[in-house]
Amino acid sequence: RLERLQRIVSKLQMESGLCEEQLNQADTLLQSDIRLLNAGKPPQKAAEIERDLDKADAMIRLLFNDVQTLKDGRHPQGEQMYRRVYRLHERLVAIRTEYNLRLKSGTPTAAVTVPLGQRPRQELDEATLRYLQDLLAWVEENQRRLGAAEWGVDLPTVESHLGSHRGLHHSIEEF
Repeated sequence: RLERLQRIVSKLQMESGLCEEQLNQADTLLQSDIRLLNAGKPPQKAAEIERDLDKADAMIRLLFNDVQTLKDGRHPQGEQMYRRVYRLHERLVAIRTEYNLRLKSGTPTAAVTVPLGQRPRQELDEATLRYLQDLLAWVEENQRRLGAAEWGVDLPTVESHLGSHRGLHHSIEEF
């Protein structure tokens, strides 16, 4: 059992590194496109950025599943791995937010500080709506996972699942 959990830790370390590289690439492309947009030119890498963000999102979902396995198995590195994956998730949300607000809306960075009544509302609303739909999908996925979760038949298993549930609840509250 411990050997299997240790393999999951190794897998998490490797795949979280790959996910971090994916996020770095998306962020680099995003910053490049924001510079183009601020210079009055159209963005060039929007589709690639969106693809990278979607890949990172899928990777993070799988990483959270592996973290849950570690926590259920009471592995000593379970909490450490959870924090690492949670930081990747926070970074994904930050990059996606910047992408939606600055690039997808089609407004230069300076326009974001313009008073609300003077903004190009429809374009901003579409980007915001897409972002909110992504967030809603994340919430629904977690609700589905919680609804389908096994709670166990003995006290230690139930306590472990309760701790995981509280961790997810805490991450939602922090967000």
